[in-house]
Amino acid sequence: MRDKLSTVVIASKRGGPQVFKVLHPPIPKPGPGQIQIKMHAAGVAFADVMLREGVYPLPKDIGWPRTPGYDVVGEIQAIGPGVSNEFAVGQRVASLTVHGSYARHRLLDPAQCVPVPEGVDSGEAVALVLNYLTAWQMLTRVSRAQAGSWVLIHAGAGGVGTALLELAALHNIKTIALASAEKHSIVIKRGGIAIDYHNEDIDARVQEITGGEGVAAVFDSIGGKETLRSIRMLQPGGVVISYGVLSLMNQGRPSIKNFIRSLFYSLFFSPLKLLSNAKSLCTYNVDIWRHQYPELYHQDLAALMDLLAEGKLKPLIGERIPLEEAARAQNQLSGGESRGKLILE
Repeated sequence: MRDKLSTVVIASKRGGPQVFKVLHPPIPKPGPGQIQIKMHAAGVAFADVMLREGVYPLPKDIGWPRTPGYDVVGEIQAIGPGVSNEFAVGQRVASLTVHGSYARHRLLDPAQCVPVPEGVDSGEAVALVLNYLTAWQMLTRVSRAQAGSWVLIHAGAGGVGTALLELAALHNIKTIALASAEKHSIVIKRGGIAIDYHNEDIDARVQEITGGEGVAAVFDSIGGKETLRSIRMLQPGGVVISYGVLSLMNQGRPSIKNFIRSLFYSLFFSPLKLLSNAKSLCTYNVDIWRHQYPELYHQDLAALMDLLAEGKLKPLIGERIPLEEAARAQNQLSGGESRGKLILE
């Protein structure tokens, strides 16, 4: 009987990791236009934490209980009617799913799947789906930073931060990354200059490193006052790309106090001052880009898979954690203890 059951982690209601429950429902059968996969690796992301807390925007028909899981790599085990013959049982695929991938088996829309090359580690492959795709599109399609220019990366030792460091090096773009002192070796190993945001004057160090010119782009996952700082550090014509709001969290939980602080700092944005220096502030959301530019989603993720297969990328995997221990994985991520990408297997 056990071989007919799956394993799924659900958040029974909004709250901390204690709301997680591990269930064993029947393995789902694919309907028309669907494939059913067995999960080899699923990523753990801050968006998963926000989904558990009930603050991540989801379609109205997705209520409680709900299953987190923004990205997945798995092996096709069954195919529904009407699916293209480019997909076959036994093939591995990767997909950006937004929710539902903390599960041993799940159904996918093949239109959202990209083949995973043979010989590629599934954990490293899943690191590409959210983190590297986000980094790749922000770096090459939004910032348009040029070889030889300086960029600044917040949370430089995290999943997206390490991806940005590695991809920037491939494009000969110079990097400065903010990280706590104990994580500086991660930044340095990937060719970046590390700044200890706890104990160093960030503005002064950026001015020193760039010879007073500032940076061409800032990749901001924090928000609040850090966005204001990021704008200050830009050179004329530079861009701040905001892709996260970690400043709204306190010890991994949403904070009303931090939310109010963030609103206060937003009062100091001056469109006129940005215009006078040709600086810009924009936001990026990988799921919005997937829906708005589906051809770029497939093109960019496939390109990253090829780079991984060629040995030109080596995602940093913080830890490989059993699916049933998803609560521990989210605790580790929320507590700032993780380095690189956390993987559920």
